[in-house]
Order: sequence, then C-alpha cells, then structure tokens
Amino acid sequence: MNKHTYGILVLIMLYFVSMFTYNTVFDNSLASRNETLVEDSIVNSESATPSSGDAAITPDGQAVEIEPVAPAADTPIAVSELSPNEAPKTIVPPTTVSRGIQTTDTYKYPKLSKVNGSFGQFRYRDLSGGRIEVDPQWIANNIVTITLPGLNQRVQVNKGAADNFIKAFTLIQNGTAVVNGRQVTLLSLIKTMDGTFVTRHVNWGGPTTGLSNHSWGTAIDINASNHYVGLRIDANSTTDPNAILWREAFQPAGFSWGNRYNVGPDSMHYELIK
Repeated sequence: MNKHTYGILVLIMLYFVSMFTYNTVFDNSLASRNETLVEDSIVNSESATPSSGDAAITPDGQAVEIEPVAPAADTPIAVSELSPNEAPKTIVPPTTVSRGIQTTDTYKYPKLSKVNGSFGQFRYRDLSGGRIEVDPQWIANNIVTITLPGLNQRVQVNKGAADNFIKAFTLIQNGTAVVNGRQVTLLSLIKTMDGTFVTRHVNWGGPTTGLSNHSWGTAIDINASNHYVGLRIDANSTTDPNAILWREAFQPAGFSWGNRYNVGPDSMHYELIK
C-alpha cells in the first residue's frame, strides 16, 4: 500500500469517528431538552386551572386529556387551618339592619348638644322656625313609645324617663282633688296634652336660645292655652289645675315644674332633670 492510499484510508476513518461523536452529543442534548419540556408541561398543568379538552404531557411522553376542576366555593377559613405565618381572618356573618342608622353623619349633623344629665347628648342640625333635626341613630337608641295611663294616649319619651311618665299618669288616673269645694278627678284637670318629644329650641327661638328639654323626650306640656310662657302660677293654689297636678302627680314622680323659672316662667311645662 503506497502512501497515497494509506492517507485516504486515514481520512475516511477520521470522518466516520467524527460523525459518530457528533450524533452521540446531538442525541443526548435532544433527550435532555425533551425531558425539560415534559417537566415544564407538568408543572404548568398543575398550576393553571385547566379547561375542558386541555392536555398535559406525562413523563413518558404521552399526551393525556385533563378534566376541568370546578372553582372552590367561598367557605369560611377556620383559624386552625391557617399556616403559622398567616394572620387569622375575621369572618363576619350577615346581619339584620337595625331600625337606627349605624353611623352618625357628622357632616349632616354638625352640632353637638349639651350633656343633659343621665339623658346624654346628641348630634343635630338647625332647621327653620326654631326646629332642629336630631341624629336618627340617637333617636333609635333612646326614644320609646309608651301609653299614658288614664289618657290612653301614645307618646314618645326618653327611655330613661318612661317610668317617671308612667308613675305621674298613674297618679293622675287614680287621684282626686278638691277644687272650689268639689271633689274632682285629677284626670279631669287635663284639658289638653300639648307635646312630649319635640325637637326644637327653647320657645321655638333661634340657636342662641339653647335646646328645649323636649328634644331629649324628658318633658311634657299640659293645658298650654291658658298656661302660656310668662304666666307665673301660685304653686300652692287649690284652684289652678296645673298647680294641683304638680303637687299631686308630677312632683311625686320626680319632675320639675317650669313655673319655677326666674325668667320666663313656663307653667304648662313639666320636665325631668337627673
């Protein structure tokens, strides 16, 4: 074999060796890429919510159809099911709306009343003609409706004053007095009942006059037409109906009498201060 022929044979052998090496490396790389694609497909199929007809590639290269999973219902989370680093979630059940407004609108009711003893204070706004509008939430929490014994008339009063009103009118229902030598029932002395819970300023005046105790539901006016503001009555009178009612019913029930005011006596007016 001459040198020329030998050289050709060496070149042919080197060609076949290089081709074998190249195919081996290419096959290994392709196999590794396919394994990566299979793993990614599995991961994605687990993390995404599949739709009907979606398919995933199994580790052995087979395509399988995945059944869609229905969304989980909104169920309360129990504290015991939370992970150690997860903050507990507060579960608030549905509630029934009460008859009062849940939060006071301070923009609508910008003014705050004085503290009227145990009857507290409320937010309000001024209206025309000496009237005011009281925060409905306070009304819902503090004003109740009762029936006055004897009169059988339903009125609104402060819940903290209800027992006093009932006591006064029970005394009126059952009591008598001697007027001009004649015994009469206390109930007959009431010609008109002129208001209990009325949201307004004193004497229907402006903001400078202050708020009437009627605004708290702690006062009542009786026989207003002939016991107007400014008329002072002898508290010991045995003929004036309001003086008799004061001594026999309202004073024993814990009321004060507007007749005692130094300025602008108000003999129609009985109120609770406590």
